[in-house]
Amino acid sequence: MERTVFEVERSGDWMPAEELRAEALKVLGEGKDVTLSLKSLNHLDASALQILLALGIEQKKQGRQLQLTNVSSQLRQWFDYSGAVGQFVMVAEESNE
Repeated sequence: MERTVFEVERSGDWMPAEELRAEALKVLGEGKDVTLSLKSLNHLDASALQILLALGIEQKKQGRQLQLTNVSSQLRQWFDYSGAVGQFVMVAEESNE
């Protein structure tokens, strides 16, 4: 199955919410599974989490999958605390394919 992959980090910082939202809408229109690389991130703000949750729900509605790669242990713990841990497929590190 085809997959769209994009990085959510820009120059060491988290992608701004409006940019993340624009990317999410773009990839939803492509009709592919989506992978977000969360490399170097240890936390997200509430607006970013809302966008990720909405993207995950829309992917499921389309029979597709949202995968998060390079999920740090700190970020995984943050997802657990927020109750979002079961909403995504999370991979600790990207595989070297």
